[in-house]
Amino acid sequence: MAAPEDNPVSRRITHVELLHRPGERAQARRLLELLGCRVLDRGGHFFSAFVEPGVTDYRNNVLYASEVTPQQWAFEQQLAAEAAAGPLARARSAWSAHMRAHPQYTYHFGLRLPSEEALDAALARIEAAGREGGELAGRVEVVAVFRPGDPDAATDTMVQAFVRTDVVVCGLVSLGQHIELQWHLPPAT
Repeated sequence: MAAPEDNPVSRRITHVELLHRPGERAQARRLLELLGCRVLDRGGHFFSAFVEPGVTDYRNNVLYASEVTPQQWAFEQQLAAEAAAGPLARARSAWSAHMRAHPQYTYHFGLRLPSEEALDAALARIEAAGREGGELAGRVEVVAVFRPGDPDAATDTMVQAFVRTDVVVCGLVSLGQHIELQWHLPPAT
């Protein structure tokens, strides 16, 4: 039987469409670079970020990012105003605390990195960028890393690291996004 990577793939994820806040295209590009993607911005409505930096395939394994529409931004601004106090504020605060404490149980998408060294380098870049004085200070952080054997680790075959950001999202910009970075351990011999 051929290994899965030797088989032609007929079903795959083609792309993820990400959104960023008005005027934050440069920050969105930079965040995707920090994750290890190669960004190509040809102007226009969206830019592309190739998950595998050496491959330029606009049909597969690519992230697109564009500015949130004016309609969505108006909705999010109204939602933020309504969530400033009262029951909605308390519910949002509780949900946000849960989301930070248990990122593996919230919406996210994952990117596989080729080595533990690549994962550690990406995490170091992200932590530096998110620190006070960093280029994305307060906008990106590593919230959890689960290694084999850790409590709440999903498996003993990979390392999972969860990055929290509000720079790019698949949904409401004001709610933020988790991005999971994974390194899969080599199979036991």
